[in-house]
Amino acid sequence: MTVVISAHIPLASVADRDKCMQYLSLVRDVASETQENEPECLAYCWARPADGHTDVPAVVQGLEVYNTPEALSVTHRSSAPYKNMRQVVANTGLLSRPKGGVPTYVPAGTGFLSKEGTPETVSSENWFIVVEYTARGQENLNRLLEKEGFLSRDIESVGGVLTLVCFVPDSHEEEIPVTIFLRVSSKGDDLDAVKERLQRFEDEAASDGEVTQKRFWEGQGFGFFRKRSYID
Repeated sequence: MTVVISAHIPLASVADRDKCMQYLSLVRDVASETQENEPECLAYCWARPADGHTDVPAVVQGLEVYNTPEALSVTHRSSAPYKNMRQVVANTGLLSRPKGGVPTYVPAGTGFLSKEGTPETVSSENWFIVVEYTARGQENLNRLLEKEGFLSRDIESVGGVLTLVCFVPDSHEEEIPVTIFLRVSSKGDDLDAVKERLQRFEDEAASDGEVTQKRFWEGQGFGFFRKRSYID
């Protein structure tokens, strides 16, 4: 399974926010094509930051999950809307590619891509949370993922939680980035319950000082999550 987590479009001014909306408009066309004609794409979601975000600068957040590397590199990147998006980006300088190219990730820990009975298409009311941690060394990563397993089982009991997935880079060094992605049905009581559980998880994971939170992001967007209960 190949995962792309993209967060590389800075939004530091009104002009940049205009770029954000232009880019998201292009990606929305890609999302529609992908949902209809690319069954090997298991999830495709892009979102803008919430008002009052804490990111400096703010970034547009993307999550794409593919069943195979070829589903990304061949099928997805050969679609007409994707090629159009890339052409517009190249002609306008809408964004710059990350140094070294777009990084890819693999699933880690325990999680669920979409709860049973959850609509495939993202609702405009859905709320997304992305939390990035750094674990120092494999032993600390293993401990963090063990705690993430408890978090996943605990947080799945919250009715409004629709998605919880955890990823690590497909190659990494001593400091290992760990990303947890959540989708909640709306910004309400369930969101508060999620944040409380995340805080408890972080307090336990960071107790020895070898795991730190790098970034907390939340926002709203569009896309889809295929009906697949657990990610592996």
